Amino acid sequence: MAKQLNVGWVDWPSAIGGFVIGELFAGFIEYFGGALAAWTVDRVWSPSPSIKIDFQAEQRCPNGKVTDIRRFFADNHTPLTNGADQLTICDSEALITMRSQAPRDLAQKYPGCLSWVSRELIMLRASDAVCALPGEAGYVCDGANGRVPPGARAMGIGKPVAVCSLDRLRQFGFAS
Repeated sequence: MAKQLNVGWVDWPSAIGGFVIGELFAGFIEYFGGALAAWTVDRVWSPSPSIKIDFQAEQRCPNGKVTDIRRFFADNHTPLTNGADQLTICDSEALITMRSQAPRDLAQKYPGCLSWVSRELIMLRASDAVCALPGEAGYVCDGANGRVPPGARAMGIGKPVAVCSLDRLRQFGFAS
């Protein structure tokens, strides 16, 4: 013969109160537990959301190649057009930005060298801040001059880029 389970009398106000307190506690854990878990993941496993790009305006500006800088972008397949894939930015000031905003911030800091249009970086070929290295070795953006917007005609699509002066080549370490 099976034993009968004696449950006893149920106190409905206590049962409802227990349910409400349990739900409040579960909601608290769910809300703050998720926030705590997200904070932990961001701090421990995620890379820093901000990045610093140091262009080093000397010895051929080794960190200023736009094709190398593209690896810092959230989308490292961002199109570089009108010569931007051969552009080297020379500047003594670093750029601090976030991966998702890096291409836009790069064009915003150097409006005399780059333009951010339709999710692609476009080099401004007719700008005074951009010049061509001898022997078709690429292009240089003079960071200090590149901070000044050049005007509407600077895009220069299909136009040749002026060759860098000897002074500018020396300034950035491309000539001795």
